Amino acid sequence: MSSNNHNNVPVVHQIPIDQIDFSPNISTDAENFFQSDADIARMAARQGMVNYDKGQAIKISSKVLDVCVGFRIKPSDAAATTAATGEAQAQVPGMPTAVIEDKALIGATIYTAESGHVARKINLETGKTMKLFQGHAGPVTRVAVYQTQSGQERLVTGSWDKTIKVWDAETKECLATLKGHTDFVKALVIRAVLAKDGDNDHDDKRKRVVHQLFSASYDGTILQWDLETFKPFQDGAGGPWKGHARGINDLCLTVEDFGDDDNADGDNTDNHGKEYLYSAGSDGTIRKWDITKGQGHGGHCVHVFKHHETTVYRVLVEGVEIWSASADKTARRLDLETKKVDTTLEHPDFVKAIALAGPYVVTGGRQESVRVWSIATGKLIKEIKGHFDEVSNMVVIGSTLITVSLDGTIRRWSLREQDLVQTEPTDISNIKPSDGSGQQQTIGLTAETKTITASTAAQGSIKEKQQSIMTEEEERELAELMDSDDD
Repeated sequence: MSSNNHNNVPVVHQIPIDQIDFSPNISTDAENFFQSDADIARMAARQGMVNYDKGQAIKISSKVLDVCVGFRIKPSDAAATTAATGEAQAQVPGMPTAVIEDKALIGATIYTAESGHVARKINLETGKTMKLFQGHAGPVTRVAVYQTQSGQERLVTGSWDKTIKVWDAETKECLATLKGHTDFVKALVIRAVLAKDGDNDHDDKRKRVVHQLFSASYDGTILQWDLETFKPFQDGAGGPWKGHARGINDLCLTVEDFGDDDNADGDNTDNHGKEYLYSAGSDGTIRKWDITKGQGHGGHCVHVFKHHETTVYRVLVEGVEIWSASADKTARRLDLETKKVDTTLEHPDFVKAIALAGPYVVTGGRQESVRVWSIATGKLIKEIKGHFDEVSNMVVIGSTLITVSLDGTIRRWSLREQDLVQTEPTDISNIKPSDGSGQQQTIGLTAETKTITASTAAQGSIKEKQQSIMTEEEERELAELMDSDDD
């Protein structure tokens, strides 16, 4: 048998990322057991995609799992760094200070959660690390921030070590370690409420702002914490709130100005301005919780949404709409009044991140690219390519999109209309006609329609693993994060 590879050197074929078949075929290569053919193809493609020149990349020493917007710093402090910590500047060597085209970025800061067991505060003007928060015994999965009544900035972090930590964002002191979950902490959301300061409940001048924390975990539960005492609420109000059959990936707080038809208690009182908590689970459901009712019984779930086929990674609620991102390779919009999906945005792989920006909805995930869609028409406006690994989350500041990724970078992209002109050919088809049943618009990837069939077929294997501890998506996520360069 002849071979052109006389030196027996393995040949790596760099396949364009948009031509990879992401279906879960398991490799027969003895050197790549337990990896799918798609995983191997993806790794090969990434070798040719590595770059730090797109999106004014800020390079981090480990995988970035989450991001949140911090409070604005004074212009005089714009060049502040954490030289005292010995932390190297989180910026590509030789990269000039970023050009600020969006005034909203002046004084802007972000916090990142990282696989290297740390959280980080970054000055977006300079791209430099301001603070580094160390203390968790595992990857930091989530970050959230709030400001006390006296103006102190505090950071809350959740971790694979099953704990939540509260930090003084200025001194980096860990103020408390909250223990209660029995598995990875995956979601955090903070609620600000007015509390009475005295005996007069109606005197707003004698009220003060206090903060409560909701946390969710792979243990399938939600806990509620008092951020003044750093303890769970008493008499069952603190949880655990139970209902999800598997782990919880995301939480979202909202105030709704319309009645709830799914009140399990039959209470027809006016729900105007009522607060709700939404949770997204690996069981494929989104649950809606009444946070002011039935807390003594461990939460009060008023509705369960089942419009995704498998794991839901993110949930956003805006007005009367739920936006969600899922491992079923779609992002979807559901109308809360009709409880029907009216928009489905199809992707070639898992959708892990979603953000709303004025007339646009932005998605990202395992296919690395970031997609900007028109909310009004459901059409793809632009596909942004720059990351070379999974996009884990994103936030919007002004007209700028900030994305973070497992490739260890933070990047920024303009969402100004003049910058969203599609300069590359796209494989997104026009909206398919509705069948009239739910007036649903489905936006498909014509070159990759076969992935929908593959996704459906994959559901069988997922269902067969329902008795296992983790879903296929969770196992894959675990493998990707364990394959980290952190020590």
